[in-house]
Amino acid sequence: MNNFSLVLLFVISLQLHGGGAVTVEGNGFPGDPCKMGGDVMGRCEEVESCLQDGGVVRRDGKVKLCLKRDSKIYVCCRKPRRIADELCRSWRQFWRRDNGECVQETPLIFGGGNAKLGELPPIALLSTKTGNNVVYFCGGTLISPHFVLTAAHCLQSYGLAVQIEVTLGEHDITTTEMAQQDRLSGSFPLSLLHANELNLDTTRTAPTKQVIKVEKIIHPGYAGTEVKYHDIALLKLRTPAVLTRRVLPACLHSNPTELFGDKELTVAGWGYTYQGFGETENILQKVLVPVENHLKCQAKWSKATSPPRGILSDQICAGGNGRDSCRGDSGGPLIDRATVDGKQVCEQTLVGVVSFGGDCGFGGIYTRVSSYLDWIMGYIAPHGSPL
Repeated sequence: MNNFSLVLLFVISLQLHGGGAVTVEGNGFPGDPCKMGGDVMGRCEEVESCLQDGGVVRRDGKVKLCLKRDSKIYVCCRKPRRIADELCRSWRQFWRRDNGECVQETPLIFGGGNAKLGELPPIALLSTKTGNNVVYFCGGTLISPHFVLTAAHCLQSYGLAVQIEVTLGEHDITTTEMAQQDRLSGSFPLSLLHANELNLDTTRTAPTKQVIKVEKIIHPGYAGTEVKYHDIALLKLRTPAVLTRRVLPACLHSNPTELFGDKELTVAGWGYTYQGFGETENILQKVLVPVENHLKCQAKWSKATSPPRGILSDQICAGGNGRDSCRGDSGGPLIDRATVDGKQVCEQTLVGVVSFGGDCGFGGIYTRVSSYLDWIMGYIAPHGSPL
């Protein structure tokens, strides 16, 4: 079969399985850079190899073909899982001191209660102003010096026109900390947005609490609080966060099929602690929550009218028996404190984003971060395309 026939069959297959336009990018050879759309870059790779390695070939409904003069078809391929893992390796230099110890404080307790000061450096607190009052309403997670990940419904609840700020390095919202933190030294990968500016920054210290205005980016598939799917959003910081021992980016969990078994993950926030009544907490709270079997969770939610199609694979169920996120925790992190060879690593990995639940303590639903890596990486590392 000649090259033209192969291309034609490939085009027909793509149209039948997902639709969208297929365009020819040019005579791309393996490893050549190519544009996937906008500023997002990929590399030309044989289509089967790309897909088997977790790569994606479609962006904004389009597929770019890199034609080569042989019997194989090369497409513009991007591998968000590998890009996320590459960024995580970069973050590790900031999470560990020169003597090998972790930068962040180790936890005082492993159940629930007040988090230790500096225990969760990636956590962010969202706020807005009503008159002269500051209203704290949701959580988030720093995932790069320029971006915080949160829930889409947090942004919709106050209206997209409302100005939002994020506070990084927060612990007790009643205190005003004037102390400065030393900036952590390290280099940023060139795949990261504005990496050159970050690498040239000569800032030596930063406030313990960094308060930064943001721009909102809601996932295009989010359709409102009644539907509850694709409940994820990015906040682009108007000025980049300065990385200190109190402010660090989380790694992003990159395995979309991991079931977690009986694993317990950490959820944190300043939300309610008693069935959604009373007041939110002033001090950051954290609790270990067990990941629930997905089939059991689907059955538990099968009679609910919302979400309309039940619990999907890009959602995670966790908590129950009194251990749960609650109102005010929305948008906050579900974190894995990974271990290697039985030893806990320093960096913290973001597995899910607090989305919704029943009564506090019933168990919550979290947006699975690994299902949205392509969308996330298109913003935070548009030029990242490791093969």
